[in-house]
Amino acid sequence: MFPFKKKNSNLCLTKCLKNGILGAVKHYYKFFKLKNIMNNYFKLVSLSKKEFMAMLKENSFGCNAKARGEYAKRVKVLNPRPIDVNLSTIFKAEKLGGLVPGESFEYPNAQGTTSVLKVCSLYDLPKNMVNPYLYCFGGVMTAPFYAMEIARFYAKQTGELLPFVSSGKEGNKGLFKKLFYRKGGLIRGTEYDAYYNIMSRMADEKWVRANYETCEDDDSEGNLIEMYDFAKSRGMEEITLVLCTGNPFYDKRLAAEWMYQLKQEKFAEVKVNLVMVHCPLFLTYNRVSIPEARMGEIFLGYVAACLGPLAKDTITFDGETTSEKPERYLMPGVAEADWEEFREIICHFSNMGWPNYQEILYGISHEEAVANIIMADLFAKNSFTPRDYDYGIDGHIYRYQNFLGGAFNGVKESFLDYLKNTTDKKFFGDGEASQRPYTD
Repeated sequence: MFPFKKKNSNLCLTKCLKNGILGAVKHYYKFFKLKNIMNNYFKLVSLSKKEFMAMLKENSFGCNAKARGEYAKRVKVLNPRPIDVNLSTIFKAEKLGGLVPGESFEYPNAQGTTSVLKVCSLYDLPKNMVNPYLYCFGGVMTAPFYAMEIARFYAKQTGELLPFVSSGKEGNKGLFKKLFYRKGGLIRGTEYDAYYNIMSRMADEKWVRANYETCEDDDSEGNLIEMYDFAKSRGMEEITLVLCTGNPFYDKRLAAEWMYQLKQEKFAEVKVNLVMVHCPLFLTYNRVSIPEARMGEIFLGYVAACLGPLAKDTITFDGETTSEKPERYLMPGVAEADWEEFREIICHFSNMGWPNYQEILYGISHEEAVANIIMADLFAKNSFTPRDYDYGIDGHIYRYQNFLGGAFNGVKESFLDYLKNTTDKKFFGDGEASQRPYTD
């Protein structure tokens, strides 16, 4: 468990000092290197550092969606910034944030017993699940492709269709406003509408939309409540959520938060079982690609958003904590991690995160952390267009359907038979981070 009580405790420095002089040198070398990089970023925007910080101060260093929108009106990005994060760091991020198929975690539930979260691959779901639903959510727009692989192999192995359901936010009101707030395109309105739209391009629409409901504007906890209410409204006493986020870095954060929440009395009427499907790292090297599937601002923003909270307000499975208000379990590997490895990603690419992650991990002042986030938000907004997503999704669907041996047309065969008759090859390999189905 982390022995840090103060908000601005520098977790990374403390760990480095434990490693002696070399650890401290490593810490401060990285600190000053990234400080210099941040100063260079001001050459790529329309305000100087002094003007930029004055703007933030004028707005009381606000960091919510409204504030980020106001900053974007006043600061123009002149040129994109270079992305030079090493792929080896991304592999380490997947190892830290992801879970390994075969792992399992016991946790107390609201029914007064013990539940078990099981981790599996896309291609090997647990047997004898009670009322299983393929639950696609989380905001990453590659998620439907992972969901299709899960449904495809479930059909091959069981001879049955796995029911599909989705929920999510009303887009992202800040970063993705221009994407979700438009009339055309597959991605519009809400995250779950985007998922249903994309899935309908690859699967039987009746199967895809059989469980469609209008949802609240949900965050992570809201999604869990949404699915609990979904099961309750259908008279279920138990439901199994097969969790598909399409995000290789999100497993631990999601598991840590939902396992902790499910012991609350408000979840007592329906037992919610969790099956975490690890969605392996998948990158392409073509500019015409979904931004979440290429090394760039959006992709790195998701990495930062998943790793950053792992060390915040944690409690052990034995109930030990230094937090006044625990929010998540302390997952294996988090306390032992070399957080210095992820300083650049968490500090400079947190376009979806909050400043306290940087403050806790690296001892950065609130003002500097906000400046880092706003700068990341500006570069991220400038890094994509709605057309990037439309072309990228169309391209992924075309390649995926070719891989399967053709698209579903609903004339020659049922959707179940279509899934069973597709290739036995696995689009995402065997789940290893280093394996990719294609390189453009």
